[in-house]
Amino acid sequence: MKQSAMVSHFSRKHIMLKLPVILLLSTLSLAGPSFSQYSSRHLTRGADTAEIYLSCQWYADQNYITWNGIFHSTDNGKTLSVQRKTNFLKEAGSIFGDSVPGFIYQIPFIGQDTFGVSSDYGVTFEKKFFNDIYKEAAGCLAGELYISGWGLYRGTDYGNNFTWQSSYDSLLLQDVGMLPGEVYSAKRIGYNPLKLAYSNNYGQTFSTINVTFPGIGSMYDYCDTHRGAAPGELYFVVWKSYWQIALFHTFDYGQTITLQSERDQTYDEIFYTAGRAPGTFYYARREICGTVPCLHSCVWIYFSRDYGVTFDTYFHNLDSVYTGVPRKEIQCEMKVFPNPATDRVTFRFAGMPPAGDAHITMHNLHGQAVAEGTLPKGQPEVTMAVGHLARGVYYYKISQENYFKTGKVVIVK
Repeated sequence: MKQSAMVSHFSRKHIMLKLPVILLLSTLSLAGPSFSQYSSRHLTRGADTAEIYLSCQWYADQNYITWNGIFHSTDNGKTLSVQRKTNFLKEAGSIFGDSVPGFIYQIPFIGQDTFGVSSDYGVTFEKKFFNDIYKEAAGCLAGELYISGWGLYRGTDYGNNFTWQSSYDSLLLQDVGMLPGEVYSAKRIGYNPLKLAYSNNYGQTFSTINVTFPGIGSMYDYCDTHRGAAPGELYFVVWKSYWQIALFHTFDYGQTITLQSERDQTYDEIFYTAGRAPGTFYYARREICGTVPCLHSCVWIYFSRDYGVTFDTYFHNLDSVYTGVPRKEIQCEMKVFPNPATDRVTFRFAGMPPAGDAHITMHNLHGQAVAEGTLPKGQPEVTMAVGHLARGVYYYKISQENYFKTGKVVIVK
């Protein structure tokens, strides 16, 4: 049965969390649209200009267990690699890409009060806790994360600590801007004009303007707001009905709105995100393929370079060719100590080190390389001097032909 246009995105999200069995059945039947059609934040940009991540239902095995996959692309969706496979009923949260390479967030992670932070491109996640999580957004700064629960909170250290920003009133968090401190929220979603709330002080106070979508009636089903690649640039994905999407765009903080394209919805799931490069926008459409008991997902990724006017299409049949490929495994554990550190940091492999020289680079939160070293082939550890670095959070990258890992180091004085 078609859902009422008055059902809010907040309600749909909690339907998705509380009725996982319905989602499971949706993978086994094409009888109607999935409740998770509106969970658009399962597609996110990465740190690179051509990088995206997709989290979606993947396949049902012979025991009728539905598996969720996190997939990664570095070529605008033309190719996908499998990063992670988990039981869909246990882990299938929205994902958000950080500005630091390899870092993504999954919210909620397991329950409504948890989220996960990955530093290795979605292969593994560190579980963290928060109070009730209703909405969320990755910031424009490295390690920055906004969470809306009983108020709006901001963290700047990859989800370790948060500060209260505002009571949040009746605003629904949408996204951040491209300049530090910019946050977008909205109220009265589903009505034209949209009341878009803007903050330039990290969500402490907001001003509200009316954003009118041309060609849209006084009411619509829902609207998602996504940051673009330049200050003041936003994309609005408006669900004209439960079956039709219109993409709007602005360069001036919502003052001037243009219709870019429209798309019809059938029985599929639709995810979407703006890219990190100017003009880039992505849709991902998931459809069920195969026959019982060998059901799996087919994914179409639509990539635009002209602000969502035209799209290139890449098709991925996530069949046994994908399900038979084991997800990327960390070949050996890396210990970094002491952490926090003062003047020296040691990188030690527990187990067999990679077969070849490993290059280690430390970066500050602006992405600038501040220290580097080499771990020679067969050597289990190397110590790097960091006494010249200022107090703060840094991230390291270890790369070798068959090994890659990122993480963070805290420097204290």
